Amino acid sequence: MLRWFCCWLLALAPMLATGYSAQNGGLVDAHGNPLQLRGVNWFGFETETHAPHGLWARSWRDMLDQIESIGANAIRVPVCPDTIHGTATRGIDPALNPDLVDLDSAALLDRLIQAMSDRGLYVLLDHHRPDCQQISELWHSPGYSEQDWINDLETLARRFRDVPGVLGIDLKNEPHGAATWGAGEPRTDWNHAAERAGAAVLRIAPRWLLFVEGIADAGPCSTGTGPAFWGENLEPMACTPLDLPPDRLVLAPHTYGPDVHPQPYFDDPRFPANMPAIWERRFGQFVDQGYTVLLGEFGGRYGDGDPRDRAWQDALIHYLISKGVRSGFYWSWNPNSDDTGGLLQDDWHSLQSEKVALLRRLWFAEDLPGVTDTDTPLTQARIATPPGPDAAPPTPRDVTPRLPNPPSSDEQALTTRIDRLSTWAQGLCEQITVRNTGDQPQRWEVVEALPGRITQLWNAHSAPRGALTQFRGVAWNATLPPDTSAHFGYCLDRSNTHRPPRTQDDADNNADGIALQLNVQSDWGQGYCVQAQVRNTGAHMRPWVVNVPIEGQLRELWNAQHSRSGDQLQVRGLAHNAQLQPGAQTEFGFCALRRPDAG
Repeated sequence: MLRWFCCWLLALAPMLATGYSAQNGGLVDAHGNPLQLRGVNWFGFETETHAPHGLWARSWRDMLDQIESIGANAIRVPVCPDTIHGTATRGIDPALNPDLVDLDSAALLDRLIQAMSDRGLYVLLDHHRPDCQQISELWHSPGYSEQDWINDLETLARRFRDVPGVLGIDLKNEPHGAATWGAGEPRTDWNHAAERAGAAVLRIAPRWLLFVEGIADAGPCSTGTGPAFWGENLEPMACTPLDLPPDRLVLAPHTYGPDVHPQPYFDDPRFPANMPAIWERRFGQFVDQGYTVLLGEFGGRYGDGDPRDRAWQDALIHYLISKGVRSGFYWSWNPNSDDTGGLLQDDWHSLQSEKVALLRRLWFAEDLPGVTDTDTPLTQARIATPPGPDAAPPTPRDVTPRLPNPPSSDEQALTTRIDRLSTWAQGLCEQITVRNTGDQPQRWEVVEALPGRITQLWNAHSAPRGALTQFRGVAWNATLPPDTSAHFGYCLDRSNTHRPPRTQDDADNNADGIALQLNVQSDWGQGYCVQAQVRNTGAHMRPWVVNVPIEGQLRELWNAQHSRSGDQLQVRGLAHNAQLQPGAQTEFGFCALRRPDAG
């Protein structure tokens, strides 16, 4: 018993010395150890049940066991005022949760937050709704004043400041609508309200972290990238920074894809290659400025709704990894979120394995579960005949494999489906789902005759095979366990009238120890976007300057500065990436219009 207690105490040692800090773009515990938040949102306390959802289907201990089983170590817990102050709960099966039935909502919140902390889970409290019914535009409403809001935040701070696993609080869920930032309007300026509330919380819980979301409207200092999701847009902070202690501040925007709400940029022919530039402006730029940034909410149905949402989530995970942002809270654990679904399936027990694999790629840089490529023979899924250039866009459909020889049993175990993401005069984008319906792991291959030149490819490698194109999985999706899917996609240029910049190492730039790699992310005839990688191949730290060819008018350039001479851009780094250590690399990108009126 003594040995067990000692081991348990050592495991919780970082938590017992309470206090977490935002430092150098990340989070650390009281001992300065890096802290990664592999988080999920488990909602319900902010609703009319005043209890986490799903307790009608299973016990709370079983639920926490499963959350931990996927590798999660943090839970964002939305709350509302009635829950904080204590009211009757609903939706709890007394046979499954006999220890909870006599508790009101305040006591239940205390019990579960303490239990999460005792397990070594981190907890982020979230002031989600002022009336337990709807998300409000502002932190105050006709029946709930700013002082009411601050009083409730202070109540939470007093109750949970000494619970080791509690990180702090998300001050207000998803400011939107009337919410402004830096507009000089005391009633609507969210940035100043966050400062007032944050100061009140820190007077009571000085070691708490303050999670602050963005707004939805553009506001001052925004570049007009179109409408943002609620809480997503932090861009105005570039002109009006938050006056909060830097070591207490976490920027926690929310971002979503086509499953949640239509946005004009989802219809851009470059989608999803257009998304990183939007994310960069809305919140990613602050990573480079040294702020601690993580997503308080992101998610979607990942293929069960709008087919583009899968490509959007894949692109978001790739972007976050490229920014070094591996903490965040997925929405949601619950399956009963209407527009996103959850990590759980509708039975409240089974996991959505593809979503879990997506998160584990972010959290652990982990391949999909299964055997390694060398253990499994490659299986060809299909050879498809392309539609004609004027064919009508297909609807999502199952595609029967059409192979040159009778398919083997392995080939019969792989099915495919095509979703047309977008189409325009010179090209199209498609996404292909390959599913292993067999009972053995399968490595997959798809071979197609394409009606154009690939300008963008995601989640696969491609290679020519005579007049056909061969696609194979990348590291994390090359092998499919039974009853799982891989998803990849491409965009095609069918005009054959434009030649994009070359995509190989630039020997001229490499002459002084700086290597440049250009990758065309998308090309839609009238314009194109390029992502560039710069690496110091020399033996000494040095600044970098590279020359990049450009066709037409520069539309946007990110993560660098430039000057132009004729058809060449001279690009150099910004303050945070101008100097590269030996072997280090950085990235920048740009979009250009071949026709100035094409944007």
